[in-house]
Amino acid sequence: MNRTDRSGLARPPQSPGPPFTADVALLARLEEAVPGGVTGRSSDPLSFAHDASHHLLVPQAVVTSRETGQVAALPATAAAHDLSLTFRSGGTSLSGQATGDGILVDTRRNFRDIEALDDGARARVQPGATARVVNIRLARHGRKLGPDPAGEAACTIGGVVANNSSGMACGTEANTYRTLESAVLVLPSGTVLDTAAPDADDRLRALEPGLHAGLAQLRDRVRGNPASLRTIEKLYSIKNTMGLGVNSFVDHTRPVEILLRLTIGSEGTLAFVTEATFRTVPAHPYAATALLFFPELAAAIGSLPDLVEAGFDTVELLDAASLRVAQRDPRAVPAARAARGHRPGQTARRRCLLVHRRTGPLAHRQLPAGPRRGGVR
Repeated sequence: MNRTDRSGLARPPQSPGPPFTADVALLARLEEAVPGGVTGRSSDPLSFAHDASHHLLVPQAVVTSRETGQVAALPATAAAHDLSLTFRSGGTSLSGQATGDGILVDTRRNFRDIEALDDGARARVQPGATARVVNIRLARHGRKLGPDPAGEAACTIGGVVANNSSGMACGTEANTYRTLESAVLVLPSGTVLDTAAPDADDRLRALEPGLHAGLAQLRDRVRGNPASLRTIEKLYSIKNTMGLGVNSFVDHTRPVEILLRLTIGSEGTLAFVTEATFRTVPAHPYAATALLFFPELAAAIGSLPDLVEAGFDTVELLDAASLRVAQRDPRAVPAARAARGHRPGQTARRRCLLVHRRTGPLAHRQLPAGPRRGGVR
């Protein structure tokens, strides 16, 4: 059957395109670098051609590495064939970071080790482990990761670091940038660097002298420019995961520490993180949620400083339209159903804030009812 366009006119069927053909020389060289890790099935590149985004890029080859040394051998192969090198783990990206038309490296299958350190105060994790599994492992210690992305059940540590994941509750103090302590990096040259080693900065200077000198030069340039310092302070005083974390030039002095922080959020463009060590945060056993009603938007926004000072983990704004949708939900709480505007049967311009706080046993008590300061109900 012929398909029709929007005008209703028939159009000829479109060709599915040429079948996928692998570069035999490329596959042979990859097999030397990663013995037994190169797929020979033509369907595998097609199955890795998309992630959770709308992008579709068919890789020339798919490689499953088993260890850091194998990963370190791949950049030279990619450069020899003038191909990009993309590392993929969970594939939950909504922006296409986990796709590429060069060499795609599957790191989820083998890089899954998790180790709780110092009774859970720290965690050493490989990039293929999901955030949820890491938190399950830490739960016995009453700890969890600082970043809390919504897709923790599927997203992996590799993506958490590569995207500087934060989530709803961690703010700017417990995101990946603030809680990552050290990492084992594989640089584009194939150099493997453990930033936790006492001589890490000296090794970076010896093995990558140009990179070390360039980072030091950029650091001094940023710190010597008052306008740059003011801009960075302004941009990173709020949640900001756009582009490279240039605040690292202000927050850290040693080039190896600057490189580590620049890698966070770099989407894999600076290094592959084969292992990451995080400082964890308390996992509170209880949570309290409240729905606060305000007559106007300005009143709701004006309450934010007090709510933040009170220590709430998340504050979400529901406008009148959102509130009307919530009222139609059979599972809506009575307070939401009872909210009305200035005219009977209408929500009108009413606004509300959904606040959430995680803490110890006190949060398990029911919040008292009645009027609140500022007209909050």
